[in-house]
Amino acid sequence: MKRVRLGFNLLVVGLLMTVFQTAQGQQAGEVKDQEFIIRKDRVLTLPTQPRKFERIPALPTPKSSTNFNYEVKPFFLSLPPDDIKTEVFQKNFPKEDQDYFPGFVRFGLGNYSSPLLEGRYNVWEDSNYDISAKLKHQGFYRGPVDGNNSAENFTNFEASGTLFRDVFQAYGGINYDRHQISFYGYDPTNPDFENFVTDVNVLNTVQVKAGIQNIDKMDGLNYNAMMRIRGFNDNFQASENEIAFTANSDFWFDDYLKTAVNFDLSLTSPSDVFYNDINRNYFKINPYVGYQNESLLIKAGINLVFENDITSNKKSDVHVFPMVNGQYMLRDEIGVFALFEGDVIRKTYYDFVMENPFLGPSEQLLNTIQNYKTGAGLKGKLLDEFTYEAGFTVGKYRNMHFFANSLTDSLRFNILYDEITDVLNYTLKVGWEYEGWYKLMANADYYYYSLGSLNAAYHRPEWEVRINNQFLPTKELMIQFNAHLMGGIQGFNQQNEFSQKLPTILDLQLKGDYQITERISAFVIGNNLLNRTNQRFLNYPVRGIQGIVGATLKF
Repeated sequence: MKRVRLGFNLLVVGLLMTVFQTAQGQQAGEVKDQEFIIRKDRVLTLPTQPRKFERIPALPTPKSSTNFNYEVKPFFLSLPPDDIKTEVFQKNFPKEDQDYFPGFVRFGLGNYSSPLLEGRYNVWEDSNYDISAKLKHQGFYRGPVDGNNSAENFTNFEASGTLFRDVFQAYGGINYDRHQISFYGYDPTNPDFENFVTDVNVLNTVQVKAGIQNIDKMDGLNYNAMMRIRGFNDNFQASENEIAFTANSDFWFDDYLKTAVNFDLSLTSPSDVFYNDINRNYFKINPYVGYQNESLLIKAGINLVFENDITSNKKSDVHVFPMVNGQYMLRDEIGVFALFEGDVIRKTYYDFVMENPFLGPSEQLLNTIQNYKTGAGLKGKLLDEFTYEAGFTVGKYRNMHFFANSLTDSLRFNILYDEITDVLNYTLKVGWEYEGWYKLMANADYYYYSLGSLNAAYHRPEWEVRINNQFLPTKELMIQFNAHLMGGIQGFNQQNEFSQKLPTILDLQLKGDYQITERISAFVIGNNLLNRTNQRFLNYPVRGIQGIVGATLKF
């Protein structure tokens, strides 16, 4: 240790002497030449240090053997609950006056002495109920045959209302229809009908209805039940009273599967020249199961029907038929559908006279028995604008009805029934909506009848085409241009056993409405623009070209 210290002291003394000599031999500010030798090839090497790559071992986790138990004690505070009063938030939305006009009146006038008067008023200010009333009268006091002898007019009055509650709504109303016609199916050039005055018939119908249904259709259980009372009579001996009840109910198990049942009850008491004091009863129950998702829709059930019509080709008053129909969309552009169903189609005197207002006394009223109806087809939607449906149906029916001029009075029509009728129907439907200003709806049907006891399908069309166009070129202007074509109608006069094919029906219609102000608009209506003598029923030509102009006032 002493040697180390002695060496260190000698080293320090030597360094001091060297510095002192250097300072003495160099004057202030003098720089002497010095040489520095830099060696590029010199390499510094360090000894290799060994390295360990072993992982640090995981130490075991200590486990405690101590159990911790906590005791939770309830603490109740005797404080009253907060009384929160909820109120409906009222937000002031901007109102547009044209959307809230409760009523309007419309009046017009045209050729054939045809005044038009229509009015409607609605009460909807109270959110718990709404009430509406409507009145319309349209007359054609001169007709296509001998002026006043073929006059016709319509009158309709309707009042309805709805009462809203939290989970259901009750609705009802009363309706009155009056249709005055003349039996003008004669030849005005025949001298025997000079100064002839036609019989006038007035068809009066009063209906009262009331019903109830649930509001939220997204619930599992939905229902709708309605009762209707109808009274009908004419100027002669035809009358019919009806009490009807319909109900529909369905239950959804989930978003796809449901079960449902439909009820239809009709009790009628018709009276005419050849029958009175009879009761025609009809009751139908239709339970079924349905399944649907984005591409598949299917329904399967039965039609159980009781009806008491008396006819020789019926074995029982009770009928049971299967009912299956469905569709499957392969893509939005194409899908397939099919059906198979049997049924009993309810037919009352009111149904017949609404189809043919020139109906006279008939010997019997019968329902139509649909033994089966089956068919299939294609449907789809193209480019989100064009829809189509094409298919066919084949059916077998008993007691299908047809019309013929009466044996005792050719101005009136009789009902004829065919024992067994096979019907083949091809149908095509298309729809197109373009950019919100143009809409097209068109359908075409072709019928082929194979009859049992009749020689032809009297007064039923062989083919029919309907084309409806709607244009909205501006916000104020709306134009409708429609066409109705019907052909292959075979007429039959029982009085002289004369049968003939009626000319093809071609009816072009034009309607236009222009909104002048928010409250006032003008309209024009044109019917049978080609001025054709169309005949839907034998010896009954319709009015020629006919137009009405008028205005509408909202208030």
